[in-house]
Order: sequence, then C-alpha cells, then structure tokens
Amino acid sequence: MQLDMPEELMKRLPEESRGRSCICHRCVAEARRTERWMPRAKAGEFYFTEDGRFVFTQRYHLRRGYCCGNGCRHCPFDEAGRPRAEVLESIAGGAV
Repeated sequence: MQLDMPEELMKRLPEESRGRSCICHRCVAEARRTERWMPRAKAGEFYFTEDGRFVFTQRYHLRRGYCCGNGCRHCPFDEAGRPRAEVLESIAGGAV
C-alpha cells in the first residue's frame, strides 16, 4: 500500500531515514487522525445521493487512511482501524 505521508510524521524521522524506512499503516492513520487530514476528493471518489447528499467511496476513505468514527456508508476499515481484507481485494480486482 502506498500513502501520502503526513508532514508532521515525516519530521519525526531522522533525515537519513527519510525515503528509506517503512512506516506502518497504524502510525500514518494516527498522524492523519490527529491532524484531521482530509484530501480533496478526486473524480470517482464521491457521488451524490438522490436527495443531494455528498458521499465518499471506499477508495476515497482508503486514500485518506483512517476511520473518522462517523459511521460512513462506505467505510473500508475494521473495528481496529485497519483496511478490511475484502476491500483491499476488491480494489486489487479493479472494483470500488
């Protein structure tokens, strides 16, 4: 999985480790949750319901990288905050 790294998280790494060290999903998700990081939705990552509500897709939620806890319609994360295996498999197969 490839994610955009939160700037504050990158600042915690020693200069010589940047771009060379792995950072686990949990650390990235926690940093994003702390920052309330919300990337701009791209085409295909949202839709409008018949009553005009704006809804993010699983692909958007995965790119954001964390569960906000609001009970989103297409939340791809399990109770522990990790992406659910079936969601990752569907993306690998081209769905979502």
